[in-house]
Amino acid sequence: MTVFARFSVAARLGVLVAVLSALMLGVGYAGLKGMYSSNERLKTVYEDRTVALGQLAKVGDMMLRQRYRTLQTTLGSADEVETGLAAAENNYAEFKKQWGDYIATYLTPDEKKLTDEYLPAWNTYLQKRQMVVTLLRSGNMKQAQETIKSLDKDFYVALELLYKLRGLQETVAKEEYDAAVAEYNATVRSNALLMGGGLAFCIVLSWLLIRSLVRQLGGEPAYAAQIVSEVAQGNLAVEIRLRHGDQGSLLHSMKTMVGKLSSVVAEVTSSARVLAGASEEVSATAQALSQSASEQAAGVEQTSASVEQMTASIAQNTENARVTDAMASKAAAEAAEGGVAVRSTVEAMTQIAKKIGIIDDIAYQTNLLALNAAIEAARAGEHGKGFAVVAAEVRKLAERSQVAAQEISEVATSSVELAQKAGKLLDDMVPNTKRTSDLVQEITAASEEQSTGLGQINAAISQLSGATQQNAAGSEELASTAEEMSSQAEELQAAISFFRVAGAPAQPEWRETPPAARVVPMRKAAGADKSRVTTVAKAMPRVAHFPEGEPDEALFTRF
Repeated sequence: MTVFARFSVAARLGVLVAVLSALMLGVGYAGLKGMYSSNERLKTVYEDRTVALGQLAKVGDMMLRQRYRTLQTTLGSADEVETGLAAAENNYAEFKKQWGDYIATYLTPDEKKLTDEYLPAWNTYLQKRQMVVTLLRSGNMKQAQETIKSLDKDFYVALELLYKLRGLQETVAKEEYDAAVAEYNATVRSNALLMGGGLAFCIVLSWLLIRSLVRQLGGEPAYAAQIVSEVAQGNLAVEIRLRHGDQGSLLHSMKTMVGKLSSVVAEVTSSARVLAGASEEVSATAQALSQSASEQAAGVEQTSASVEQMTASIAQNTENARVTDAMASKAAAEAAEGGVAVRSTVEAMTQIAKKIGIIDDIAYQTNLLALNAAIEAARAGEHGKGFAVVAAEVRKLAERSQVAAQEISEVATSSVELAQKAGKLLDDMVPNTKRTSDLVQEITAASEEQSTGLGQINAAISQLSGATQQNAAGSEELASTAEEMSSQAEELQAAISFFRVAGAPAQPEWRETPPAARVVPMRKAAGADKSRVTTVAKAMPRVAHFPEGEPDEALFTRF
């Protein structure tokens, strides 16, 4: 049984079918092999012996006819010689054909030895017969008759060897037949032994397989089916009878299963009672949690409103800082442009001063020329009076031009100094303006960071608010689930009452509560994420069986 117990029922039946099939194939193969061998023996007897006997008989007949026709030709007239010789030649051709067919068959060593003796004897006869043919064709009939009589000895020697060949063929055919009979008897005996041994082996194997199946079941299949039917009807008090020493059968496993089920049913019944009591405490705890969660939600909403106001103020400061930064950047750009313009003005005034210096030099040279012209006019006397008047006027103009050029030069010099001072002031103002712009940008960045941080705080508070609302909704659902759990405990006790356990008191009849009456609707929190709201029934720990009948409150701390 230990060997077969490792295999399934299908595997065992498959082994039995495979063994039966193998035995059938073996017997069939042995029978076919014997039939094939017998057929080969019969074929050998026919082709190599029966056919050969017929061929040798024809060869002997051709030999006798050859001798008879030759002898008849010697006794006839000279006109009949050619006709007789032609008939003898035709007879010899048929002889050669039959002899060739015989030689082509399988020859035993004894046959080959006799054929080697027969051919020289027959050829000797044919050679001497050729002398008779020559005498007959020359017309010497009398000498031909005398010569042919001397050929009888050689002819009968060859004929005797041929008869020995025929006798050997009959002997070999008899041996082949005896061998075929012996092989047939051996095949019959081997097939009988094979079938008998196979039948005995199949009987033993079938007995072992049936015995292993019955042991694995532990009893008759009908009894096992009856036990299963009792268990299916909830009768866990059924008595299962086992055979002596049964430790691994189906009925033994069923007995163990019934015992375990009885223990489990008792524990589940006790746990259902504990669960019904615990659901009331869970409901009270859930109501307290719901009130606390509602208060937390109100506080979180106030905090969220304050953070939103701070966020708005910081956003306004950030916007003002951006405007100030833009104005400072614009002022810095305009100051830089003013510095460039002042530097251009200084350069222009410097050029003007240079040009005025040239004009001053020209006025000075003109004054000298007017002075020289007046001197020359004085020398000219009366003729130079008009030229002297013109020279005097030119001198006055030169002096006035020189004075004006000097005044303009002083003003230009003063303007250059003022422009340089203004340019220096603008150059000093540009870095300060740039620094102011940088500070404003830093203030803007800090304001933006504060705004971002407050946004994150606001988002966290929003999440906290959502979580608080979900907790409130979860608390309400917990209360609903507690009531549902109480109803389920009643249904569980009603379902467990289906089983009848040995030694247990009779289970009371439970009235099944309609689904519409026991299901409590669950209110969802506004805006709560459905994916985060889970039913408390899934989070409930498994209620253990307490022998004292009192629940352990530590199991409900997670609520």
